[in-house]
This record gives sequence, C-alpha cells and structure tokens, in this order.
Amino acid sequence: MFEQKKQDLNFDDIRPYYDNEYQTVIKKLIEVDQLMKAIQMYLPELSQVEIKEILLSFHTIRDFQSKMVCRIIQSLINSSSEGFTYDGFQHLDKHTPYVLISNHRDIVSDSALVNFCLNINDYDTCEIAIGSNLLAKPWIKDLVRINKSFIVKRNIPKQELLEASKNLSTYINHTLKDKKQSIWIAQREGRAKDGCDKTNPGVLKMLGLCTDENLLEHLISLNITPVSISYELDPCDALKIPELLNKSEGKEYVKSEGEDEYSMILGVQGKKGHVHVQFGIPINEEIKQFSHIKNKNELLKNIADVIDREIYANYRLWNSNYVAYDLLNESTKYATNYTAESKQQFIDYMNKKLSNFTGNEKAKQLFLQMYANPLINCESVAVK
Repeated sequence: MFEQKKQDLNFDDIRPYYDNEYQTVIKKLIEVDQLMKAIQMYLPELSQVEIKEILLSFHTIRDFQSKMVCRIIQSLINSSSEGFTYDGFQHLDKHTPYVLISNHRDIVSDSALVNFCLNINDYDTCEIAIGSNLLAKPWIKDLVRINKSFIVKRNIPKQELLEASKNLSTYINHTLKDKKQSIWIAQREGRAKDGCDKTNPGVLKMLGLCTDENLLEHLISLNITPVSISYELDPCDALKIPELLNKSEGKEYVKSEGEDEYSMILGVQGKKGHVHVQFGIPINEEIKQFSHIKNKNELLKNIADVIDREIYANYRLWNSNYVAYDLLNESTKYATNYTAESKQQFIDYMNKKLSNFTGNEKAKQLFLQMYANPLINCESVAVK
C-alpha cells in the first residue's frame, strides 16, 4: 500500500535539493550579500570572490557539505567552544540508515554538529528536519535545502495539519527505505528551553502515520537511535528567561519579530564552553518488549521513555550543571565535581547574563533550573 501511495505523492515542496539542482541554486545564493559576508566572517582567510569561486566549483551536495559547510562548522567550533568531542560510532553501521533523534537545545547547532561528526568519520550526512517557521526569507529556505534539510510545515490551518504530517511521515520513510539516507529530527517541536529534555510521543506518532501496518514493527524498521548533545553553556540562556517567566505565571508568551532569527545567529556564534555529541545505541532490541501493548498512546509513551533514558544516560555533564544544581538546592552534594574557582566563574557568568533581571529571584531560579535539569534527569536514570 505504501509503495502505491508513494508514487502519487510529490515531495517537491519539502524535500532537499538534488545534485542536479545545486548549480542553479548556488548561483542565486552567491548573489545574497548577507550570506557571503557571513561566510567570509567564518572563513576570513578567503575573499568573497574566492568564496564564490569555490561554491561554484562544486557539482554535488556532498562536495558542498564536506568542503564548505564542514569547514565553516570547524571554524565555528574553534571560535565558540572550549573543546568539542564526540563518541558512539561503534553503534552505527555505515550502510544502515537511521532515524537519529536528539535532544534539542539549539536551532542550528544541534543538527549541524551531528552532521559534522558523521562527515569527519566518513559516514553519509543525514537529512535534517527543519520547521518552516524558521525560514523567514526565500534565500534561507534555499540554503537549508541545499544543505540536505527537509521542511516540516508549521503554523498551517488545522484542517491541513494531518495531511501535511502524513506526507512528512511518508517522505521520511521514503528517505530511509528508498534513498537509504539517515535523517535527524529533534525529540520535540521547539527547543527544551528549561533544559529538561523530554521526547514528545507525537514525534513518534508522526513517524508512524505513513503505514497501516503494525506500528511497533514499523518504528523498529526505522532504526531509531537517540543522540545526546551536551553544551556546557547555552548562548541563548538569558533569551529564554522571559518565556520561562511567563510560563511560570501561566501567561502566554508572544515572540517578538525576528526573535527566532536572532536566536539562530546567537546560538551558532555564542560561547558554548565544552560541547559533546554522543551517538547512542539503536533502540530496536529494547522496544521489542512492548509487542504486547495494544494501546497506541501507551506504546508511544513507552518508546519515548526509552529514548529519554538513552539520552540521559549518554548526556555529558559539565561544571555548569553541578554548580547550578548545588546553588539551586543550597547544597554541596556535587562539590567534588567542581572547584571554588569554577563555581565563582559560573556565578559571574550567570550574573552577567541576568543583568536585565537584577533582583528577580524567579529569573535566577529559572536560570539555575535550566542548567540543573540535565543533572536531575541523569540522576533519574542512575536511580533506576
């Protein structure tokens, strides 16, 4: 049934660009002054003329990613982090496509770092799910699609939502089964602004919309693999406080114009401290135990819990997490994990980031909670 339906579906409005479209698209993009200036900022050793010549010399998306995009990401890692590490490739087979589901902290960096790791280890990069709400300008849409991103339609009329979700699900299945390409998708819509990484079962439900067959068997066929992305510092931490304050008071938060775009830029360029990406173990074997569960919502909740446990177990904790936990709880429980100097450094960092919230104890509490929550989640796994 899926094969038959697939022939009738057209993914042109959401899919990434093909190799034979690269030259047409890149010729448009090199005329975008804002983009050329941004690339030159990351690669100051090149003139804009040289950048354009290099971009025009590529004829495949693979060349564009490996020779330009990854070069830019390496530059960003050098300028925005105090050290970048990764691990877990022993769990991944180069010839097997996976659905890589990660925690979601940064709009751009999360997927960029995952693909950077894949590329430098000579794996095919994955296709990336990105929300249409982040594509404010036509050239941004072109840029992400030339970088192997497919579009998740957001803010569409309710009556169109189910059909769009089914089409997305079918596209993801087609990408894995027919194109033999891995995909990356966040564990939830929107970043975990409070630092509490939790998989939304709705993401898993969407993955299953393309089939009328056994849901568990279908999800097993996708080779779902959790990925943990750990940032010592979040460049956008203070930007998230107003929304968290509103939420704590039961108020609606309305984003200001350009807020997402600013968060994208700051998230990429801002100081992150140490960063670690850990590829987990595919969950196929573990979720086979749920074959007796007939209720779909219960099944999806159990699978989401498995993903969460794997993400928590592989999360790399930093000084910021230990210090925040002890400050939040007025304890010394994790005092052996940091020095007095590193504790003071974090306090100074927090005070600087919260300069617009001076005297607001709730803002301080939310800031500390943001950094303490990963540790609290890791504790929950250790206890079990």
